[in-house]
Amino acid sequence: MGWLNLPESMRLGIGLANQSQRDALDGFTSLNILGMGGSSLTPEVLSSLFPESVPELNVFDTVNPATIAEALNSMELSTAAFAVASKSGTTIEPLSLESVFRQALSSVGVKDTFNHFVAISNPGTPLANRAKNGEFAIHIDTPANVGGRFSALSAFGMFPASICDMPKDEMTVRAMAMADRCRAENENNPGVELGLFMARNALKGRDKVTFAMSPSLERFGLWLEQLLAESTGKSGRGLIPIAGEAVLPTESYRDDRQFIRISLAGEETDESATFDIHPTYDIELPDRAAIAGEFFRWEFATSVAASGIGVYPFDQPDVESAKQFARAVLESGASGAGHAQTLSDAVRSAIANGKTGDYVAIAAFLPESDALTNAASGLRSAISESTGMATTFGYGPRYLHSTGQLHKGGPNSVILLALTQNASVDVDVPGQSYSLGDLLAAQAAGDVQACRDKGRRAQLIKIESDAIGEIESVTAMIRQEL
Repeated sequence: MGWLNLPESMRLGIGLANQSQRDALDGFTSLNILGMGGSSLTPEVLSSLFPESVPELNVFDTVNPATIAEALNSMELSTAAFAVASKSGTTIEPLSLESVFRQALSSVGVKDTFNHFVAISNPGTPLANRAKNGEFAIHIDTPANVGGRFSALSAFGMFPASICDMPKDEMTVRAMAMADRCRAENENNPGVELGLFMARNALKGRDKVTFAMSPSLERFGLWLEQLLAESTGKSGRGLIPIAGEAVLPTESYRDDRQFIRISLAGEETDESATFDIHPTYDIELPDRAAIAGEFFRWEFATSVAASGIGVYPFDQPDVESAKQFARAVLESGASGAGHAQTLSDAVRSAIANGKTGDYVAIAAFLPESDALTNAASGLRSAISESTGMATTFGYGPRYLHSTGQLHKGGPNSVILLALTQNASVDVDVPGQSYSLGDLLAAQAAGDVQACRDKGRRAQLIKIESDAIGEIESVTAMIRQEL
């Protein structure tokens, strides 16, 4: 429960960069976060809200070799700093990326590569011990009594914010003000109010918590997905976050929905996003710095909602199973779960066999791009308009650290479609027997197998050619059959 004290810690400067740390990173033009889940999603939100930050804040929460190869080719490595962020200090994705970027720095003539690296981890972890032995220029301890997805206001989020000259003083004020409001023992408590709204609707069968966001808050949906899914998706129960969904015709929403609209004052929103016949909750941020208060509100509300539906919010019992299967695939060199014949067949099966209350989770182990996200959005809309089922979309391996827990531990209403493709390029991981492409493929196969072992409907799909073209073709097929 240490997250309850993080706003006060911010006031005391705990988790923020001090002057010596700022001096150590002076002259670097980019700060690049290597992390997953709770260690990276807050910087992801902040980088989108404050794109003008200096140094530039980037987040690498993928091991897709095409994405990393492109970064290696385009990044000014000599002035790039890297923060390896891992609560446990053992997370395979950021440690693999660390090895890749250290070697890349050496290859361009950087001699003291440790000067380019920051370690952010709990005390006593392998990563923290390496930092104490001089492998990193800066080491920052994170509080051991704060779970990863509740750590937004710790150093995982606030160290990058303070290094990149975001409005940390205003953010501190907003976080403390929200924490004060959430101490109220009456109906004016915003955390309790929101948590009860979500729980009461879920207990009535409306477990699809659907977000409608202002454009600049879209990445906040990724953070909310992890918080809700990992905190509540267990024991066969859970709140199912639906983020990044295009506005659908009213008749496409079933009565398993509840809606939460989150807007930024002064920013235009989609006027068609009205859900009057469904329970709807509205939140408006007065300015961008208010995101710090929203981090706290949602952590508090999620804890309340989890209690309301009868689950413990501070563990993630089903996350490890996918990691174990992925390790087995890496060690054996086997291909893991079998592939479906085509994306078309898998989608047809989902449409034909989906039941009331089901949802389709599309997971792309493919290079992230706006074009692919937009193509997936079209497919999501077509599925929902055809069946009334809600849909989600996420990139692998990111989603493994967020909605992955929900898929395996939550309601058995998920139909998982994991999209893979042979990598056009690959990147070796120095010191390891596997490449980034090997790791990505193992993670996809491991998660599908873990879902199947839990009795979930999960398909591993291999796209042979143009992923965007194939997705668009399947979307057109569904629309023709509507």
